[in-house]
Amino acid sequence: MEDFLYLDIPLFQVQYKKWKKYGYLNASEKENTKEALVDASGGYCMYCYSRVKVDKKLYGNLEHAIEKSNSDRLIECIPNIGMACPTCNLSFKRIGEQKRKVTDADRKNFEEKCRCTTERRKQCTVPCKPLRILQKKYSEMPDAEIILQPMGVTGGQSGMPLAVRYDILKMEFQPNIDLYTYSDDEVAFIKSHIQRFHLNDPKYKTYQLVDYIKNIIDNNGVLNEYECNNMIVRLFADKIRGKTAKEKVDICSKIYTVIFGRL
Repeated sequence: MEDFLYLDIPLFQVQYKKWKKYGYLNASEKENTKEALVDASGGYCMYCYSRVKVDKKLYGNLEHAIEKSNSDRLIECIPNIGMACPTCNLSFKRIGEQKRKVTDADRKNFEEKCRCTTERRKQCTVPCKPLRILQKKYSEMPDAEIILQPMGVTGGQSGMPLAVRYDILKMEFQPNIDLYTYSDDEVAFIKSHIQRFHLNDPKYKTYQLVDYIKNIIDNNGVLNEYECNNMIVRLFADKIRGKTAKEKVDICSKIYTVIFGRL
């Protein structure tokens, strides 16, 4: 059963189409950007993993990873735009935003080396080197322990992507220390990210997986596909998809016994 106790939260890989135009200010380009990001996230917030697309209605916001107030060039910078729920975008991520102002020197360096401007854009869909340099400077600032989306953040010491996993038995998000080897500072960075978005806060944490596991047990392992309100349910469903009904019940029963003792 060990393979089913942890869920790796994916690093979002956005598939942009060469024949489409993406952007933030132009209405049609903005819709294209939203569509690409929703496809990449599966319709979930890239920070708290709650569903932002319900019954074909999108409740998510386009969100600038490095706040656009740091440079006009970031407004239309496609790799710097992610998808977030209103709470993560307008509340949690904004905490400490005033401290996250890049220096004039770093902003100037970015703008001089970046080949895009607000008037003439290259439609870059992957982070350029100047953007990555700016991101590194940004992540080193006070109150900037944020795994930016969809660019992701690479650890300065390990050189590995900073990633999150979900511990099913403990019902909590953690640094993904099994998939990657991190320094103590990088583990602390990921924990700060988890705390910022209240992923393990009793007021906000999800219990959707508990409900899903109980439904599997109650329905003898046969459960029709339905719209999951949190990404971790989808990840768990994908893990057990190839199992027989009996195997699903056995796995879920063992998990539920431990989880129920914690509730």
